[in-house]
Amino acid sequence: MAMFDWDTVFLALQKYKLLKAWSNLRLDRKRLVDFCTGGNAWYTLFIPQAELAINGFADVTKQQDILVQLLVEYTDRFYQALKAGYEGQFYDIAYITDDHGSMLKLYQFEIDGTDVGREYEVKLKVLRDLVAAGKIGGASRWNAPHMVAISFDRHLYYPLMAPDVTGSLPLKMRPIAFDSPSEVQFVRDLEAFYNSPAAKETLAGRSLYLLRNADTQAKGLGFARAGNFYPDFLLWLVDDASGKQWLSFIDPKGIRNLDLSDPKLGLFSEIKQRELELGDADLTLNAFILSFTPYRDLLNVGISASEAELEDRHVLFMDNGRDYYLGKLFDRINASVSSL
Repeated sequence: MAMFDWDTVFLALQKYKLLKAWSNLRLDRKRLVDFCTGGNAWYTLFIPQAELAINGFADVTKQQDILVQLLVEYTDRFYQALKAGYEGQFYDIAYITDDHGSMLKLYQFEIDGTDVGREYEVKLKVLRDLVAAGKIGGASRWNAPHMVAISFDRHLYYPLMAPDVTGSLPLKMRPIAFDSPSEVQFVRDLEAFYNSPAAKETLAGRSLYLLRNADTQAKGLGFARAGNFYPDFLLWLVDDASGKQWLSFIDPKGIRNLDLSDPKLGLFSEIKQRELELGDADLTLNAFILSFTPYRDLLNVGISASEAELEDRHVLFMDNGRDYYLGKLFDRINASVSSL
């Protein structure tokens, strides 16, 4: 570190601050150097030992670049934590109404003028008419090559659409509802589970609703303390008699490279703090990560925790099968039901 160019490090953080438009964040060069050289245990670096060998000045520069990356990540978490602490004073409960029924006003398609493109246009118009007529059965049976369109009537709007990864399409669409295969699998698994006999016992007098979360501050619901994290789905259980609600934030994702310090894996506990702050006896909050990565393939988390310990942290593994991971999810939601 004695050979690091601290002006370069400091200016790299200043550049990041300007990029994020954080005008209320002050950076001080001396405090930055003291922070980095003071022996504070503010990061754990997973790297092959050989990558830290010093055989020339280029290796010093490489380690300096690693430090800059770590500092950028730390600065982001530092700022978001302070921002969340301030904004947390003003949290309130908002109720979804028909005016909020969709975070999505419409899909827009740009279709090629080819014969194949015209075939897709005809198919999409058929789907549009089925949805407009409220014919969920017909919409559920609609299909087109290389396109995912799920019409699950417990979702607050349908269909959920996206191109799949197996081929190309003669069109562009926006927005894309699904960002990954894990999201598609979750919605399909939940639909199949909801229509199974086991769901009647699991839900027991409660209605289920699902909503795809938007990933922007203007429309979606995110968590600054969890790394500005926007979970993919909001899942409600609503008691048909009392109106009590159990709202869960669900994020199906690959977690191969995450470790236990990642704020996304801490949302399950942070959300309970938000619940206490809101103080509404009729609202219970939970958060879950649905891992598309099998436990055996984890690089970092698997070193620190067993699969059972991760399940206690609301990390559930989708490769264990629909009934298993969704059963675990509803078991934990029901545990909060019985504790009221």
